[in-house]
Amino acid sequence: LVFSLWLAAPWIAWQISQPIVSERPSLKPGQTRFLRRTARSTWRYFETFVTEAENWLPPDNFQEQPAPLVASRTSPTNIGLTLLANLAACDFGYLPPGGLIQRTRQTLAAMERLDRHRGHFYNWYETRTLKPLLPLYVSSVDSGNLAGHLLTLASGLAEMPGHRLLPPQLAAGLRDTSAV
Repeated sequence: LVFSLWLAAPWIAWQISQPIVSERPSLKPGQTRFLRRTARSTWRYFETFVTEAENWLPPDNFQEQPAPLVASRTSPTNIGLTLLANLAACDFGYLPPGGLIQRTRQTLAAMERLDRHRGHFYNWYETRTLKPLLPLYVSSVDSGNLAGHLLTLASGLAEMPGHRLLPPQLAAGLRDTSAV
C-alpha cells in the first residue's frame, strides 16, 4: 500500500495542483433581477447614512421602530464593509468611479483621525465625535476583518485606471435604481 502511494504521488501532486475550474452559475432572469434589486437596496443604506454628519463612517444600524434612530457608532468591520460597499456600488454602476475615489478618500481620512492603541483600531467609535467608546479594547476579529477588507479594496482600486468615466454598467445601475 505504501509503495503504491509512493508511485502514485507524482500523479496525485499533479492532479491537486491543477487550477480549479468553476462553472459560472446560470441564473434565471427573475433571480438576477432579485439579486440586483437587493444589491441596490443594500447600497441605499450606505448612500443614505455614510455622510459628512457621520464623518463618512458607517453607523452600526438604523432602527425604524419605535422611532427612527441612527446608531452613530461603528467598528473596524463596519468601516471595511463600507469601503467594499463603495467598490461594489461602482462595479454595479450605482456610483461613478470618481464617487468611489471621493468616498474612499473621505473614509480613509476619517480613519486617520481615529484614536488607536499601538496602531490598532479600537472596537467601537462614536461616528459623530470620532471618540472611541468604552470599554476600550481591540478586537482581533474586527482588526482581521478590516485587514481583509483593505486588501480587497486595494485590489479593486488597482483595476480602476482601466475603467472609463462612463462605464457600461451605468445603464444597468440606473435600471436597478429605478426598479427600487
